[in-house]
Amino acid sequence: MNFPFSTRGPRGALALALALAGCSGPGGGVGEAGGESSDTGASEGPVVSDAQVPSEDCTDAPAIGQGSFAGSLRDRTPDPVIGGVCGGGGPDVFLRVQVPLRADLRVEARGNGFTPRVSLAPVGCLAAPMLTCGVDGVVGLADLEEGTMVTLAVGLDAESFAALAKQPVADDGTDPLGFVVDVGMTRVLARGEACRPAGRGRCGAGSLCMQDTPVAGEDGDADEVWSCTPLVGDNCIAAERVAVELVAGEGTLIVDPDQPQSDAHHHSCTGEGTRERVMRLRLPVGLGPQLSLQIRTERPEIGLALRAPGCLVSDELACAAPSSAGSQVTIVAPDELQRAGVEPYLFVEMPEPGVLDEPVTLHVRRVLRAPPVSGGGSGE
Repeated sequence: MNFPFSTRGPRGALALALALAGCSGPGGGVGEAGGESSDTGASEGPVVSDAQVPSEDCTDAPAIGQGSFAGSLRDRTPDPVIGGVCGGGGPDVFLRVQVPLRADLRVEARGNGFTPRVSLAPVGCLAAPMLTCGVDGVVGLADLEEGTMVTLAVGLDAESFAALAKQPVADDGTDPLGFVVDVGMTRVLARGEACRPAGRGRCGAGSLCMQDTPVAGEDGDADEVWSCTPLVGDNCIAAERVAVELVAGEGTLIVDPDQPQSDAHHHSCTGEGTRERVMRLRLPVGLGPQLSLQIRTERPEIGLALRAPGCLVSDELACAAPSSAGSQVTIVAPDELQRAGVEPYLFVEMPEPGVLDEPVTLHVRRVLRAPPVSGGGSGE
């Protein structure tokens, strides 16, 4: 996604931009300043500060790109505006991360025996517009546009800081409040861009890395070319437009489970790590205010979700995880959506190709709308 706070930075950082073309996946390798990371985010080896020092003042945060950066929270104080990373109330320090090309950003901080808190926010040093925060030392943002700048804060909760601050720096320079931050970026490729080898990056939402039709060269051999190929129904922008047709109050929608799809959306109850087909439903006319529209599949491998009027997570109308009894979602007031010209999004979450041996049938039928719940209970 493109964030409204993004700004176009100077284009002079060409060396860093070119380095991104072959950058590793999120959470790249540890630099020389850090030890091996543990499951808790704390460093197993000593952390020794290098020349790159984060700033205690958010407005003076130095700009960085990919790499490993060391610092310390010793003798630091909480920023009076931000009030500690993730609201922890402890000290914090700051860096500005520049994304020179469209990319995913991942940050991992490892303390010298503790787990730092980290957050990413728009440039501006305001407390309110924090984008993401991690008490486990890990944060990330997906699909940032070229030139995006974000503020990275590294900190520690007040209680942990008070205990560690009593421990002096060791004779070998090991600081109990020292930390290392690893900044990794994965380039997001546009449609049509070459996507093999995998080190080039990942294809953006709505496309998948697929082999192009081989073209024979002068020697008769066909060159193998893989590029980011647009997919119908892969996300909301490229949703498959489907007219819902009912005969005697019932109809069907057919989904081919072997069509190439990616995983562009996660829902409140399903969708993480599974492919999905996105449909935009043109609702039938003539559904009165007493009727709802029920969509059901009996396949236990399929999850369903609905969003309207838009495609935001907050627009979710219903969600049904895969279960042995199948899954079902209901458009409660289809007449209101139809009159408003809204075409709801239906997400069909599916297993990998080859798992299902036949097309997925979604049964659609109109049902009487359930009466509103009366009484004093708050309900769900």
